[in-house]
Amino acid sequence: MCSTHGERLARLTQAIDDLAADGLVGLSPETLVERVAGIWSLVEGIDPEIARRRTRYSPPEC
Repeated sequence: MCSTHGERLARLTQAIDDLAADGLVGLSPETLVERVAGIWSLVEGIDPEIARRRTRYSPPEC
């Protein structure tokens, strides 16, 4: 069963709200990366064009 656009937006909103409520101070870098990646996954599920465009970019070299 496919979720509706509204359900996807609700999951995205909840994930952002949960991260904001938890705060960034107590999160390990690994946990933060995992949660932000999960949020991006939700965004890409809502707008596949974002996923397509994101593949054109590579992370900066340090």
